[in-house]
Amino acid sequence: MNLDQKKEITSLLYNYVQGYGSQKQAFALLNGVSEATGINILNNRWNGISDSMWRTLGKQIGWNERRSKMVETQDFNTVILYLSLAKEHGETFAITAKAGSGKTYASKWYAEQMKSKNVYYLECAEYWNKKYFLVELLQSMGRSAAGMNIYELMNEVVAQLRKQERPLIILDEVDKLKDEVLYFFITLYNKLHGICGIVWTSTPVIVGRIDKGINRNKKGFEEIKSRIGRRFIALNGTDKKEVVQLCEVNGITEVEDVNRIFNEYQGDLRRIDRNYIKKAAKEMYSNLKNVS
Repeated sequence: MNLDQKKEITSLLYNYVQGYGSQKQAFALLNGVSEATGINILNNRWNGISDSMWRTLGKQIGWNERRSKMVETQDFNTVILYLSLAKEHGETFAITAKAGSGKTYASKWYAEQMKSKNVYYLECAEYWNKKYFLVELLQSMGRSAAGMNIYELMNEVVAQLRKQERPLIILDEVDKLKDEVLYFFITLYNKLHGICGIVWTSTPVIVGRIDKGINRNKKGFEEIKSRIGRRFIALNGTDKKEVVQLCEVNGITEVEDVNRIFNEYQGDLRRIDRNYIKKAAKEMYSNLKNVS
């Protein structure tokens, strides 16, 4: 665990704590990290804090040791732009891009930077039912969902968001939500439009799903498309220059390697992560051979 990594985790911890009513409340939600340890980290008293403790903390507040380093691609900046517009004006947008395009990275990065400013990121899951969705949303706001039914959960979510200054909900991988959960978007929009921004990110499959629902006159789908402005914002993908930059910040600098990655990556930026791991593994193996 190097100094830069510790600084990054400390910055994330500061943003995390700012999103709650008190330090005590924030640290109570962390597993295996005491309030005293957290306060020492925030005050740069790092002596005696083990690498495993840093990792235990980091994983719970959004730090990823293996994550690619950031490059501000055109798509990255597009996602940040629409997130900012949604937050500032209480608007709703739907962003689509193929898997591995970096939309999740950009959304998480923005949520981490804005944690103290009422930004709530949810990575949607196929197994969520209506109650799971509302519980996850309420817990992301630092509120307890214990003992509430669906009606009470929805009322509590709306009440909390109405109290806040320019809140934003980011629903990543929204295409994974069941129809019954997707309908909640209509309620949230109706009660919070102009007060709370909502941004979807998804693969293009959501476009076909919504249009198919409309063509079949399926309940709610016309209303859903109307509330996202009847428009899906498609990202453009990365160009050669951006791929070169992404490779360079991840330690891949050989022209042959970069060209191979660009020819093979098929718009999926996760391939750069994989190639970085392969490169590191080759270097490790070479070092072991030299030692032996």
